[in-house]
Amino acid sequence: MDLKPSWLLTPVVLAFSTATLALDTDANQKLDYGYFYGQVAGGSLNENIGENSNVTAIAVGGNYHILSDLMLTGEYEARFIHPKKTTTRIYTLLPGVAYRYSILDNLDVVAGGIAGLLWTSQTDNDTDKTIEKDSYFMWGGNITVRYAFNEYLEASGVAEVRRSDVLDEEVYTARVDYFTSPRIAFGGYYTHRDKDVATSNEGGVSVRFFY
Repeated sequence: MDLKPSWLLTPVVLAFSTATLALDTDANQKLDYGYFYGQVAGGSLNENIGENSNVTAIAVGGNYHILSDLMLTGEYEARFIHPKKTTTRIYTLLPGVAYRYSILDNLDVVAGGIAGLLWTSQTDNDTDKTIEKDSYFMWGGNITVRYAFNEYLEASGVAEVRRSDVLDEEVYTARVDYFTSPRIAFGGYYTHRDKDVATSNEGGVSVRFFY
């Protein structure tokens, strides 16, 4: 049974509502997007998270401000889908551009576009022979809502659409990040991917380095 995408952002929405009543949002400047990050996740294919462990994902990326509200983005991701008989490897390199709409000092909405390359390969687990291998152009867009409860704790929700000749998917992510210092934040996140032929539910951890 797959989770419905609308439920994935529920924790973030509830956190936003609770924070406005219970937490002191003592922010005196805009949220910072000048950072690099690394993250790793594991999850289940076509099942709720924890039902199987057929998905592994590793990603690195970052943002660079062109203007105070306009930034370049980039991410490289390696995903491994490994049911019993085959292993599918999906690599994406997706540079992009994003614009930050500052609603409050501690609340942003960010809209972005991405375009890059997708590489896929599939191998037989018994023989280790390549079944198919190819590369494609990929493009898409995303919307992020990011909220700072205080100087230490943030939450965000992301909805993203990706399109290519071989893979179309919608990606929904809810995450929380905790700052151990002004330049380092550790986070946990949950991602639901809804593809045209399958779904996946993944949980992961990340670290952000602000410059």
